[in-house]
Parts: sequence; structure tokens; C-alpha cells
Amino acid sequence: MMHAPPLLLVLAVALVAPACDTLLCEPVPALPGNQSAEDLEACPELPPGVAPIEGLAVARAVERFDGLVLTMSTRPLACGEPASQHGYCASDDDRGLTLGLPAEQATPGAYPLQTPLYVEFETPDARVHGGGGELEMASVEIFAVTDTCVTGRIVGLVGQHGPFDGGFRAPRCAP
Repeated sequence: MMHAPPLLLVLAVALVAPACDTLLCEPVPALPGNQSAEDLEACPELPPGVAPIEGLAVARAVERFDGLVLTMSTRPLACGEPASQHGYCASDDDRGLTLGLPAEQATPGAYPLQTPLYVEFETPDARVHGGGGELEMASVEIFAVTDTCVTGRIVGLVGQHGPFDGGFRAPRCAP
């Protein structure tokens, strides 16, 4: 003879089950972005014809690992926080990219997104860490590097299932 579970237990499981994924992640902190006109005053402008990446909450440049780390995200991440290696709850709007450039690539020029360049990115459908392989078809172009900002463009990453292509202005910060 089968017994039906008590109604209270059924309701408790029904209410908790959808929340299981959110119990394993952290809410995105309420941090300010850094892409307002005021925040970008110290950054060189993008060259004519280079459209900025739409929807960025932050773009940051940090000196690290004897080079430069660039992070761009639709989330309001803290200085030095990577674009995808975090425990934040996901949404369909989350896109992020972190690039590690060795010192010789932290200067104006175009560089393929392959080894030894470190790349990680996040889209609603994927998280990639490490770079290399098929990412050699995508590149980062650095237009200007100043004491206060790095200006550049991501090219071809969307074609490699990446988060975005377009221009960025990344104010420098210290974690």
C-alpha cells in the first residue's frame, strides 16, 4: 500500500526546489559601474568608426602578473575581480571577458587571443578559461595605454561564441 506524502512536505519541496540553484550562488553585489561619461573622462576616446561594446557595466585595467589584466563585464564587478571565475548567480544578460596580456603586449598593437595570452569569458551559454585553440581567430587591439586608462577593441570573439566585440575604455584600478 502506497502512502501519499504529507501535503506540507510536498509544498516545502515545491517551494525549495526552484531555489536550489540560487542557494549555490551569490547574488551580484550592488557595486557602481565605471562606464559613465564622468568615469571615462581620463580615458582616450575610441578611434572614429569603432563602436563601443554595448551594455558594459565595467571595464577595468589592472597591472598584474608582470603584465596587464583587462576585465569587461555586464556585471558591476569589483576592481581585480575576474569576469567568469566567481560564484555569482547567472542570468541571461551576463557577459564578461578577462584578458591577461604580458608586458610586451600591454602596448598599442593587435594581438591574437591565443596562448600565451590568458583568456576567460562568460556568456549565458558558456564559460571558457585559458584561451588558445579556436580563439586564435579573435584578437584584441590596443589603441592607447596611459597611466589612467587602456583603450582598445575586441575583434572576432562573438564568432568564437564569445561575449562581445567592440571598443572599450578601461580605467585603471588597484585591487
